[in-house]
Amino acid sequence: LGEGIEFVWLPGSSLGLVKMDPSQIDQILANLCVNASDAISGIGKITLETHNVEFDEAYCLEHPGYLPGKYVQLVVSDNGTGMDQETLKNIFELLCRKGLV
Repeated sequence: LGEGIEFVWLPGSSLGLVKMDPSQIDQILANLCVNASDAISGIGKITLETHNVEFDEAYCLEHPGYLPGKYVQLVVSDNGTGMDQETLKNIFELLCRKGLV
């Protein structure tokens, strides 16, 4: 990740089981961490966290695309420069062009 970048892992306790392709999650996490590292100028921190979450019907009504149920949430955060609104608006288009999704 680079000198001066601290990596913090905060695993949740008693996490639910997740069905996933280990090689895909490895690639996703590697890409997220490399991009986060690139956004950090000098000394910084990248944090990975996991939590159990549950979405009820009310939450899903307010968040189209979500389905009610129990999930394991993976959060990747950094203290880099962040993205401007235009980049955020087109993030999935950018990832598709780079072949990351």
